[in-house]
Amino acid sequence: MADFKETDLYEPIRAFLEEEGYQVQAEVKDCDIAAVKDGQLLIVELKKAFNLKLVYQGLERQSLTDQVFVAIPRPAKGAREKAWKDMLKLLKRLELGLLTVALDSPLKTVDVVLEPSDSPIRKNKKKKEQVRGELENRQVNVNVGGMTRRKIMTAFREKSIRLACLLEKEGQVSTASLRERGLEEYIVILGRNYDKWFQRVEKGVYALSEKGKEALEKEEYAKAVAFYRKETFD
Repeated sequence: MADFKETDLYEPIRAFLEEEGYQVQAEVKDCDIAAVKDGQLLIVELKKAFNLKLVYQGLERQSLTDQVFVAIPRPAKGAREKAWKDMLKLLKRLELGLLTVALDSPLKTVDVVLEPSDSPIRKNKKKKEQVRGELENRQVNVNVGGMTRRKIMTAFREKSIRLACLLEKEGQVSTASLRERGLEEYIVILGRNYDKWFQRVEKGVYALSEKGKEALEKEEYAKAVAFYRKETFD
């Protein structure tokens, strides 16, 4: 089999879930893929081959939802292999679902090999709500499930980019005007100013700093910046 990567699995699975009506995001609070439909949270963990680390990740995600899948490339020999049958037996016992992606085919089809079952693992309601909140607060889909050595686009970072695009367009903005537009949450971002993207011009009035201008030109933010530069804030 070719040397596939976890990231190769992401696009086919994202497309598959979106066709099923899910809102999908990658790299949400340590989950490779998080998706929601009709209030139901679904999580997929990706690996280029089945291993114990994937099992451990699946078990950990069962504290968030019963709808947990692990995903791997479709095996070359498939169901005839004893190792494959043993893997299915283990996943059934652990009540985890299994997706396979035909990375060895131009179509890259996704197959649901196993459906997850209701797990007796106690759910962590706080963490579950954090995952759903992060997922639902993102407007652009720029992360790739299974990626490493890249900064993840969090909801907070995305909102910072949106605010930076507003300041780029208008030059300055006051906290009073943000309240009038129903954008009170962005006042908190201005106050925290973690990355020094914003600078105070006078009391209650802010502009984009040089760091902020440089951030809008970074390749890693290009998709989000392009999205928000087109937005009207009226």
